[in-house]
Amino acid sequence: MEKSRFYVALSILPFIFVSCGPIWRSPAYYEDYAEIRLNKAIMTSDEYGKVIETHARPYVVEFHGSTGAILLFGAEHTKDPANPQIQQIRESWKTFKPTVALVEGRMGFLFRWFMDPIREFGESGLVLDLAKDSGIDFYTWEPSFEKEIEFQLQRFPAKRVALFYVIRPYASNYRHGKPDDPDAFLEDYRSKRTKYPMLEGTLPSIATIDSMWRADFPESKDWRDVSDMYGYPGYLQKIFDESNSFRDEHFARSIIDLVKKGKKVFAVCGSSHAVKLDNTLRVAVVEGK
Repeated sequence: MEKSRFYVALSILPFIFVSCGPIWRSPAYYEDYAEIRLNKAIMTSDEYGKVIETHARPYVVEFHGSTGAILLFGAEHTKDPANPQIQQIRESWKTFKPTVALVEGRMGFLFRWFMDPIREFGESGLVLDLAKDSGIDFYTWEPSFEKEIEFQLQRFPAKRVALFYVIRPYASNYRHGKPDDPDAFLEDYRSKRTKYPMLEGTLPSIATIDSMWRADFPESKDWRDVSDMYGYPGYLQKIFDESNSFRDEHFARSIIDLVKKGKKVFAVCGSSHAVKLDNTLRVAVVEGK
């Protein structure tokens, strides 16, 4: 009897850790909203290109409507706990007193007792940590990966779509330093992301990626030295732009829906997203249109 109780207790331990906070799971998607019309169009990538050198960094806007409010913190991505933006986020959080949080990225496993959420997930890790400490709801503002892939496959061949989504996390993390083993880093994403039914079998190996890269981007540096800070070569940039447009529309609608429900929303994202959404959210939240 005592042994069976021990095994029962042992089996529920992971659930206790998850529910109490030490073990993090990926935040849920926010998809529970009806059709929302955006009466002010989101800034396009071409329009953003005209202000990229001049807008504030971080780019922070706060709007209050008749029901709820939004504080949108557009950060320069960082995994440095000493970065001044980290303290600014903490202060903004304390002043704004949110009732729900939205974070960029799908994130993954984290054991809070031994891992720093900022070093692991940057500013999104910090906001998720603050939300957990505050006991409020939190979501990723990203659309589901499946919906994004379905959207992209209507515009680009499957093999090119697969290459972008395998390369993207590598190129994004490169700004924080080149991995000690680029091939191992990429293999982790290649193996996961080509298991999706719509992308299954598109990129069977790193060697396939090497061959495709050399053929499609002969003038570009090797993928092992590519950072998204400087854009992507060839058609990958077009896929990137479409991805951002799709994500921004979902992001805007998620915020608008939550504000309409009376929530005070603290949302963190890269500065470019905040710049693009500024006027769209201003019209929807402040003017109520």
